[in-house]
Amino acid sequence: MPKLNLLSGSYTGPNGEGLKLLSFDPATGAIELVRSYPGTPDVSWIAFAPATRTVYVTNEMAEQAGAFSLATDNSSVTPLGYQSTGAKYPCYLRISPKGTKLAVANYGDDSTPVFSIDAATGALKADPTVLRSAHAHDKGHAHWTQWSPEADRLYTVDLGHDEVRSVRYEAGNFVGGPETAFSTPKGAGPRHLAFHPNGKFAYLFTEYAETVTALAREPGGKLTELNTLSALPADFKGESTGAHIQINAAGTVLYVSNRGHNSITAFAIAADGRISLKQNIDCGGNWPRFFLLLDKHLIVANQESEDLVVFDVAADGTLSATGTVFKLQKPVALLQI
Repeated sequence: MPKLNLLSGSYTGPNGEGLKLLSFDPATGAIELVRSYPGTPDVSWIAFAPATRTVYVTNEMAEQAGAFSLATDNSSVTPLGYQSTGAKYPCYLRISPKGTKLAVANYGDDSTPVFSIDAATGALKADPTVLRSAHAHDKGHAHWTQWSPEADRLYTVDLGHDEVRSVRYEAGNFVGGPETAFSTPKGAGPRHLAFHPNGKFAYLFTEYAETVTALAREPGGKLTELNTLSALPADFKGESTGAHIQINAAGTVLYVSNRGHNSITAFAIAADGRISLKQNIDCGGNWPRFFLLLDKHLIVANQESEDLVVFDVAADGTLSATGTVFKLQKPVALLQI
């Protein structure tokens, strides 16, 4: 079984090497640091375009998104330039299905700048289209953005305004303005959303309420609640905030990470899209900002204990600790390339 190449993102400070190349061995669960890439500070999210071998990153503390050309042997990255995101704390980015646009979520307000990508070089062009809510912009906190599975809409999750928005996307252009697709209870703080592989459902994870809501996708971009469950044990009384969500390829299990309770919660997904609690397991570290699901393994990135913790994934989707812990500076993102 060949080893897998992973890119990791870390908070580093202005002169750090936040983008790193890791090697993961699926046979043993071992992780190795292959190299760090200079000139990549505070990488809190990563996207990769395989066709052009372009890596896109956030430089969160400098209010920028950047592009790098990755060598075919992964030995180096060549900078293609950073562009201003126009607001503080860009924390999430996604490439459009045809690879012509890059959408960025700015946590500093409710904006989602969408950059055009230079087809020849992969670089980001200046003067993005900026999508905003109909509310007071300084009250918003855009935390996630992604195109629909059909690529006909761009969705944004706004933690500050407690809503999910969508805007029509046709022939590479936006039509009209963002519309509210779903609203959570006030103060729930929706953070990340994941689409089901079959395209019929979506799942929304809230940062403050620590709930997962199963949603049915409706014509016109609306989302309708199916059921909502807590990601925390009923007897937990401490402080905890939700972080990341991911669904397995079969569409039968979804996972979320809980910072403070320091755990991973798994939910079973029924044929009708509804969820039920499957498992809650200790994440093996402190502050699980992110995790990456890799078929038979799940790797948790614990930001505050500064480590990656490897879990086995059983056939039914339940997790078990392998005992593998790999030290890494402030890890907050992982991506297989």
